[in-house]
Parts: sequence; structure tokens; C-alpha cells
Amino acid sequence: AALAREFPASNRDRIHRVAPLRDRTLRTAENALWMLMAAAGLFLLIGCVNVANLQLARGYSREREIAVRLALGAGRSRIIRQLLTESAVLSLAGGAAAFILAAAAWQVLPSLAPASIPRLAATRADWTLLAFSAAIAVFSGLLAGIAPALRSTRSTLSGGALAIRGGAAGGTERLRTALVVSEIAIATLLAAAGVQLGGRLIQLVESGTGFDTDRIFAAVVLPSRERYPSPEDRALVYRRFLEAEPAIPGVEKAGVVDALPFSGENTGGFVSANAAAPADERDRIVAEIDVTGGEYLQAMGVRLLEGRWFRDQEAGPSSDAALVDEGVAKRLWPGESAVGRRVCVFCEPGRPANWKQVVGVVTSIRHASLEGDVHWTVYLAGGAFERAAFLVLGGGRPPTELDTAVRKAVASVDPNQPVLLGASMRSLVSDSIADRRFVAALLGATVCLALLLAVAGVYGVVAYLTSRRTHEIGIRVALGATRGRVQGLVLGQGLRRVLAGVLAGLAAAVILLRALRGQIAGFETLNPEWMAAAALVVAAAAVIACWIPARRAASIDPLAALRQD
Repeated sequence: AALAREFPASNRDRIHRVAPLRDRTLRTAENALWMLMAAAGLFLLIGCVNVANLQLARGYSREREIAVRLALGAGRSRIIRQLLTESAVLSLAGGAAAFILAAAAWQVLPSLAPASIPRLAATRADWTLLAFSAAIAVFSGLLAGIAPALRSTRSTLSGGALAIRGGAAGGTERLRTALVVSEIAIATLLAAAGVQLGGRLIQLVESGTGFDTDRIFAAVVLPSRERYPSPEDRALVYRRFLEAEPAIPGVEKAGVVDALPFSGENTGGFVSANAAAPADERDRIVAEIDVTGGEYLQAMGVRLLEGRWFRDQEAGPSSDAALVDEGVAKRLWPGESAVGRRVCVFCEPGRPANWKQVVGVVTSIRHASLEGDVHWTVYLAGGAFERAAFLVLGGGRPPTELDTAVRKAVASVDPNQPVLLGASMRSLVSDSIADRRFVAALLGATVCLALLLAVAGVYGVVAYLTSRRTHEIGIRVALGATRGRVQGLVLGQGLRRVLAGVLAGLAAAVILLRALRGQIAGFETLNPEWMAAAALVVAAAAVIACWIPARRAASIDPLAALRQD
């Protein structure tokens, strides 16, 4: 209010909001980036689980060696340190390869990322990332190697380590089962989050904007205040700009507006139909208030529901003509016609009432976001060309052709007038969700890699356990077990682990996504069908991983199996 009193020319009819610079810069990107960091951490955990399973299998093959070393007097702590060192060296090699891949990817990633993710272009794969990669590699090596190292050093001569035969020890098998269940649970959790985010993004894209995004082109044209110092001069030249546009082939409608949807420009204010509204906040609403001229609404594809469009003579500064969208009409005059009514715009206590006459009702459009309810909008005709900032064209020509044609048309009126920006409405709407699309793509890639890694882990464990039971399976087949029964035996062993992991992952997903509701865009509501689909995909992939070893086990030759030691 103080700015409006001191500088009325530049602050009239504007609402100013003050926010910390950090919040303005980061906005919702911070939470999304933390989510990607968490997803990467879970993916790393799946990798650690797989390496731990491999270390367990390797430790089983080295039990004789470790048992002999223990019998000869080697300390258990020394052997554990050796095994952890081997695991850390392996992880460091993987970390070095990961850093090289990250440095290569960083040459491409900033160019693919939207501008709404702040400071991404300024980041580099420098020594801090190298140090972080080394620390994560060492930590991963210790995490993946500690359980196998402890398990391997429990062998003793008296425990039969020198005469190992048959299946894996019960404790080792229980550990492997826990590891498999955990990686399937993590993969299910990531898949549920990815499907939830991707499904919500698809819903937003399909929700519609209320206008025809494919046939609209907009350009930012701001007449120079040095050459056009007065509002009358700016209005005159903008009229000439607008009159030059219909001559462009393919342009059907053309208009001007001060705040274009999805451009980042918004002019909100209080609106009321009650003369006492400025003193009573219950009778006023907040709406977008745009000043339009020419055939802007027709060019946007907005439909007239009642009344008439603006007339050319109503574009003068003193005009009181207004159009309201159907949301404003239903809110201010429920069950009644809005045409002919008076509406107060920018109604606030201490300010003169600014009354306008409603001449028509139009369909509602989205102005700033594809999310949430459609925002109410009031359109004014008075001062359209004095306050115009955007030229809007409706037609069927490609945006690139229209961009060139608009620049030529503006140059024909004023060769020194720049066209600051030209874009189709589809690109502007797409840019409004570019950060969410980018995050969803990265999360989707992480989910696919995590699922691939988890399936490989399930396959490896089931295949290893099946190989350990070759002698047993040979005896079963020799005693008359059918191929189907053997296949079912091995498959059932893996399916129990898969089912436990999927159920645990679904439960964790429900808890986590509910906790993230309101923190990350896309997790506002949980869709059970999407989560069930994610679980089915993970389960189906894991079943295939179990079926391959089961099929191989069913084809074992009993004579060859019985000859094995």
C-alpha cells in the first residue's frame, strides 16, 4: 500500500509479496533433489546387498582356507581386516569408475536440465565429488563386506569346515534370505515412488489448460519508454503492432494482454460484487485480473458462455467493461446471470471502489500452474494497449515460422523495436512442469537400474542355492520326482523371498509417501492402482529371475548329480 501511494504509476493495482531469496531461488527444487539423493542412496544399498551376497558365496568357497588359517593361529580380527580390505579395494575400483562416468555425464546433464533447477550449470565434477565418491566407496565396501567377513570367520575345524558337503549352512541361508528380501523391498519402494510421480505427471499433462496450446503463439513486446514516453504513445504503437499481425499468413486471431498464462506474469487482486466487501473479507475473493485487447480471448480459444466479447471502443482507459470466467460468476452470483452485474476489482479498504460492468462470461483457464483448482479470472478492457506486454496470435502455422513473421511485422512498424521472446503456448506450459519432468526422468532411470540390479541379485542367489542343492536334486529325481515338482521346489524357494520383499516394500512405500505428502510435488495423493502396478512389475521381474534357475534345476541329470562330491 505504501509503494502504491508513493509510486502510483508503477505500483497501482499490484500486490507485492516478500520472501527470502533462498526460498525464491530453490522453491520446490530442494525437496525434489533431496528425494533423488535418497533414491540414489537406496540404489547404492541394493548394490551393497548384491556385493554382500557375492562375498558370502566367495566366503563359502574360502571356508577351508580360513579354517586352516584359524587353526594355525591367525587371529580372527586379522582375517576380518583382510576381508574388509579386499572388499574396500573392490569398492574403490568401482568408485573410480563411477567418478569417471559422473564426470562424463556432467558434460551433458546441465544442458538437459530445466532452468528452474538452480545452480546446476555451475556445478562441476571436481575434487569434492572425487572425495565424496571415495568416501562412499569405502563406506559401501565396509557395509557390504562386514557381514560376510564375520560369517566366514566363524568356521572352525571342529565345525566341519574341512569336509563341507551339501547345502549351505542355516545361518548363511537366513542371511542371504534377509538380503534378498531387503533388495526386493527397496526396489518395490523405488518403483512405487517412481510410478506415483510419473503417473501424477501424466495426469497433469492430460488435465488441460482451458485453451488451445497447439495453435497459440505469444511474443513479448515492450515499447521503449524513451521513444514512447506517454501511455498514449505506447497505446498507439501497440495498436499498430496488433494491426500488422493479421496480415501474417495463417494468423486467424490476434490480441494483446498484460499478463500471459504460464509466462510467470500474474496480476492478482481482490474481487467482489458487494459494495461493503472492502470492509468484509468474507465477501471478496482473490482472482487473476488481466487487461486484454483485440481478440486475445478468441485467439486463446476461450469460449463465450454468456453475453458478448469486448468491443474495440472499450479499450480506452476509461472503459468499465469486464468479462468474468465461469468460476467467478458462480462464486459471486450463484444461480444467477452475471451479465449486467457490477464487479469491484482490486477492492481493498482505504481505496476507492473500482467498479466494472460485466458484459460476458467465458470459460475458465489455468493461468500459472497445471496443479490444483482452476484459478478465477476477471478480464478488463480499459487501458489494454497502454498496459499491453504480450502479442498473442492464434493460427495453425509452426511456431518457428510465426516467430520470424512476428519479428518482421513489428519491424515494419518500428525497426528499432525488439521482440524479446517468442514461444508457443505449448512450450510455455511444458516449461511449467519441466523440473518435475526432469526429476521424474531421473527417478525413472534410477528405478529401472535398481530393478535390474535387484533382479540380478535374486537370480544370483537362487542360482547359487540351486547349485548347492545339485546332489539333493539328483537324489530326488532318482527317487521319482518329476521335472515339474523339482521346478516348483526351486521356484517356490525364490517366490517366498520375492513375496516377502514386495509386501515389505509396499508397506514402506505407503508410510514414506504419506510422510512426503505436501513436501514433494506428485505425492499429494496415493493411487493404489499405480502402487499395485509397480509391485506387479517388480514381482514379475523377480519371478522370471527365479524361474531361470528353476528350469535349469529341472533338467539336471541325476547320474551326473550323484557323482558330484
